[in-house]
Amino acid sequence: MVETAVLARILGDPTRVRILDALTAGPRRTSELAAATGSTPAALSRHLNQLREAQVIARGDVADDGRGRAYELRPAALEALAGWLRSTCWAAELQAVSDQPRTRTLLARMGGFLDAFAAGDVTFFQRHLRRDAVLVFPGMSGPVDKQGCLDSVESHPPYRRHRILTEPVVRLVGATTTVLTVTAEVATAADDAAVPTVMTAVFEEGTPWQLVHLQWTRTTPHHERNIPDD
Repeated sequence: MVETAVLARILGDPTRVRILDALTAGPRRTSELAAATGSTPAALSRHLNQLREAQVIARGDVADDGRGRAYELRPAALEALAGWLRSTCWAAELQAVSDQPRTRTLLARMGGFLDAFAAGDVTFFQRHLRRDAVLVFPGMSGPVDKQGCLDSVESHPPYRRHRILTEPVVRLVGATTTVLTVTAEVATAADDAAVPTVMTAVFEEGTPWQLVHLQWTRTTPHHERNIPDD
């Protein structure tokens, strides 16, 4: 079975996701998949080969048809990924860190954003990101606004779950704004290893509640810090 991280990385491409969507209706030839995805057969070839190598699809002869071969889904690989996602829900994992009702609510909100990335749920971000929201992630050239986040949702690799390292800290700022800070080991499915990361979120109450600001800051483990000589 292909490793979950490898499979998740392969499925982090919109064209490959559209191929799988088309195949849910049954086997399809390359020309049919090209029409369904808006790609040329030549451009589609690389994506099809990657999906075959990941054992997500299979290619075979078309029964009673001499015009060539067709591709079909291999559900077992997809079920493995679906099971992994179902068993590792960020919202539930973060919420379980605290026994304080207010803190649990805020942790579930932050977890909801990470789960929405895994599900490619654009609607969640449209609803819960404020129009002028700013998001800052390690390794990016600059802050991301709401539209930039929406544009990346469907192709963003899901976040892998790792242990929470610190007790969450909740601070009230005015009557309707709350700041939540928590540190966790976190990585996407495309990363080689998890890194301790301080996650700070600013929420604004309302109907619906909305995220105003989200910032992730990677920290350096103590044993890796440069300690000056005496």
